[in-house]
Amino acid sequence: MTNVSDTRTRILEAAMLAISENGEGAIRVQKIAESVGVREPSVYHFFKNREELVEAAHIERYRRSHLEMVRPFQAGAALADNAEDFRRIVKKILSLVYSAEREDIRSTRMSVLGAAQTSPKIAEAIRQINFEVSSKVAEVFATAQEKNWIRKEVDPLAAAYWINGQILGRVMAEMDKERVDLDKWNQISETAVSYFLFG
Repeated sequence: MTNVSDTRTRILEAAMLAISENGEGAIRVQKIAESVGVREPSVYHFFKNREELVEAAHIERYRRSHLEMVRPFQAGAALADNAEDFRRIVKKILSLVYSAEREDIRSTRMSVLGAAQTSPKIAEAIRQINFEVSSKVAEVFATAQEKNWIRKEVDPLAAAYWINGQILGRVMAEMDKERVDLDKWNQISETAVSYFLFG
C-alpha cells in the first residue's frame, strides 16, 4: 500500500519537474496525476486546486535551492580549527555557489521570487525560508566572531542576508554572458565578501 505522504511527495516532485522543464503554465493537474500513477481526485486530496499545487511546488523549489548549500557550509565551518581554515571554507563555498552548474538553481530562485509578487502565500513562505537559511548562516558567523575569525562589527544576520542577495545578483550577469566576464564577477564578489567579513 502506498504511503499517503509518499503520494503527496510524488505529486509535488512531478509539479516541480513540470515547472523546471516548461514553466508554471505546464502544470496540468490531469497530467501530473497520470505521471504519478494516481487519479486526478487524488491530487485534489492533497492540494485543493491547481493554484495551491503550483504554490507548493514553487515554495519547495525555493527551499531546496537554499538548503543544499547551507548544510555543507555549516559542516565545513564546524571542522575549521583556525581563522585561516574558516577563510578557506568561505572561499570554497562561494566558489561552489558561483559555479556554472548552479545557474539553474539561481534562475529558479528568481522565478519563484517573481511568482511571489502575485502570491501572498509564496511571499510569506519565502520570507520564512530566507529567515531560516540566513539564521543558519548567521549562527556560523556568530561562532566565528566568538573565535575572532571575522570582524566584531559584522552583524551576522544582516551579513547572511547581504551575501545571499549579492549571490542572487549574479543572475543579472548570467543573462548577459556575451558581455560580462563571469570569472571576474566571481572575483569581485569574493573580494567584497572577504573584505566585509575579514577586513
